[in-house]
Amino acid sequence: MSALAYRSSSDNGLSFDLLVDGVALGEVLGDGNEGIPYWIVEDDLPHWPPHGTPRDPEYRIVTVCSCGEYGCGHTRCRVIKTADTVALRDFAGDVGADGAARVFTFSRSGYEQVVSEIVAEARHQKETNGEQSAPPNGGPATPVENSRLTEGPPSVS
Repeated sequence: MSALAYRSSSDNGLSFDLLVDGVALGEVLGDGNEGIPYWIVEDDLPHWPPHGTPRDPEYRIVTVCSCGEYGCGHTRCRVIKTADTVALRDFAGDVGADGAARVFTFSRSGYEQVVSEIVAEARHQKETNGEQSAPPNGGPATPVENSRLTEGPPSVS
């Protein structure tokens, strides 16, 4: 069983690198990506896709391009939770065949602790910035739950 941890960096305002046995996941997978930007973190590791539907509840984004835009580059994987363990498997996106075949298993309590800390830091950053889950560089925003808007702005002809 591996150990899961994370480190925060100031990249893109605030990003989170997942660490497997002390090594950044992007480095372990060889995907060339870095941390997860805070603005796509909600209540767990970010869903794939982060905004909109359909979403596979098991697929989560685990690394993102250094520019901070998941659409530019990212790696996602299936997160399989049991009573005692969590496995990251079935990697896809910017990962090669060797990385895609990797499986990492962690204690459930260790995974939940890391995710809880990431979520708390991301929420604090959003509150500090006065944001409502909006990315700072123009990406798609998460809808506010009490919003009556059902679509984007009107087009200009």
